[in-house]
Amino acid sequence: MYIVTGATGHIGNNVVRYLVSLNKEVRVLVRRYDDSLKNLPIDIKIGDVFSLTFLDESIDEKDIVIHCAGFIDLLNKEKYQSFRTNYQGTKRIADLCLRKNNRLIYISSVDAIPKKKRGLVSEPLEINPKKLKTYYAKSKALATDYILNQIRLGLNAMILYPSAVIGINDYKPSAAGREILNVMKHRVIFSLKGGYNFIDVTDVAKAIVIASNSNLIDHIILSNTDQTIHQLYEAIEDATNTKKFIIPIPSFIARLAVLFTSKYSQMMISAIEDNYHYSNLKMKKYLLSELTPFTKTIKETTAWLQAHYKE
Repeated sequence: MYIVTGATGHIGNNVVRYLVSLNKEVRVLVRRYDDSLKNLPIDIKIGDVFSLTFLDESIDEKDIVIHCAGFIDLLNKEKYQSFRTNYQGTKRIADLCLRKNNRLIYISSVDAIPKKKRGLVSEPLEINPKKLKTYYAKSKALATDYILNQIRLGLNAMILYPSAVIGINDYKPSAAGREILNVMKHRVIFSLKGGYNFIDVTDVAKAIVIASNSNLIDHIILSNTDQTIHQLYEAIEDATNTKKFIIPIPSFIARLAVLFTSKYSQMMISAIEDNYHYSNLKMKKYLLSELTPFTKTIKETTAWLQAHYKE
């Protein structure tokens, strides 16, 4: 049995759908029912994912646990929720998996990796939360470091660090999905210097399932294509066959502008300006060698968003 937490999220529900396509038995642990799980032939357990009793009753020995649940705080204002969900929740899952001898796949984030300003970012030799600035990054780093320590005690686990994930079945939608929707809806768009590394959510789901069935105990970055913000906006323009007026603006103007809105934050601007060049050599060697081209991902993403968010 495959156990998936965070199954209503973008990565989680794509993992569930991929497992279902392989005719695997899937149980999801959720706080409430969600339309993203509608009509899927899965076992849905509704309960408090922070409850040790609920977890113990829902996860049997030798089950494969895929822990996707997480809290992303883009505005960097939710310290308690970030640490409770991303660290304490993960700690509970890891402890149970060690006790019950479960295979655990933990979905961390590239944000948990301390990075230099330049150069290719590879899997870190150590995780140091003190070097990170935001609640989200610190809490994911703490959880990642905890699992690395539990691996030394015998936990059968793999840690995966996805870069910016985009693609289909983005029901909530995700932060990246909201930004793509925003660009789709407007003709005039302001572009900042910087970018992200993007990977298709279907590739992430496949890599997670391959990792869950392997005997490898390691930590691996999941990444694909580096794109500047301007290139991303142009790709959306091409995929939707629309004309956009993309206006570059300096960083200091954007940082002044976010002082007058609750939609964006200084953290989001810093993320764009950060080093986004991630290695995927280990991913291609051990998990997934063939990756979806960025243009195909954007076409499928925009088509899915158009079909589901017509307003």
